[in-house]
Amino acid sequence: MMNSISSIIVEDEKDAQEFLVAILKKDFPNISVEGMYDNVKDAAKNIQAKEPELIFMDIELIDGNAFDILDNLQNHNFEIIFISAHSEYIEKSLDYHAFNYITKPFEPHRLYVILQRYIKLKERLFSKQKYVLLREFMSDSKLFLNTGNEHMVIDLKDVMKCVADGNYCRFHMIQKNAYLSSESLKYYEQLLEPKGFFRANRSTLVNIRHIHSIYKKEAIILSNKERIRVSVRTRPQLTELIKSFT
Repeated sequence: MMNSISSIIVEDEKDAQEFLVAILKKDFPNISVEGMYDNVKDAAKNIQAKEPELIFMDIELIDGNAFDILDNLQNHNFEIIFISAHSEYIEKSLDYHAFNYITKPFEPHRLYVILQRYIKLKERLFSKQKYVLLREFMSDSKLFLNTGNEHMVIDLKDVMKCVADGNYCRFHMIQKNAYLSSESLKYYEQLLEPKGFFRANRSTLVNIRHIHSIYKKEAIILSNKERIRVSVRTRPQLTELIKSFT
């Protein structure tokens, strides 16, 4: 049985709030709505306090926009489904790791399909995490990598970066070779962040052991002189990373 999923709605139109709540009550009773907010200040405050798992977020609000909220949050341990009448924000939403983007007006079935996908991915991630925990004989310095044909053990200290490759993830090593894993970058993000990896942008995890310098909090320079762009959303975490080493 799926555990309850806590959510918050950020939407400045009352009718849109009620429409979304009605869909959730009818088809997804396990998704609880912990609050509804129509402005940047209240939304930011309550997201920080209530720590929801999922946020349904309009972009243009009465006193700003959704990106103002996200830029000022300290933690981003949630998934976002943007719901907006403004399709011009779709590309920008990718920098904020949006789970999906729905353009208004929309049919309930559109949201139904997206939430079913979210739940299935959550269940799959949970089962694969258990699999890794059971199979890991190694210390924190090693990792089993499923390359499709075999499971191979790699040393995390030898990993320069991990890059999304469609639904797969490519591990770039200091020896200048690379391994393609059959798991996604999202999967490895949760597994590797506690082991010294930093999500620089929506497609790249960086091994902090190989950071040579940081340029204006906008880019990470690796020890091989490669430049990795830092997305707007992850810059607060980068600031904390810098503080922890100074």
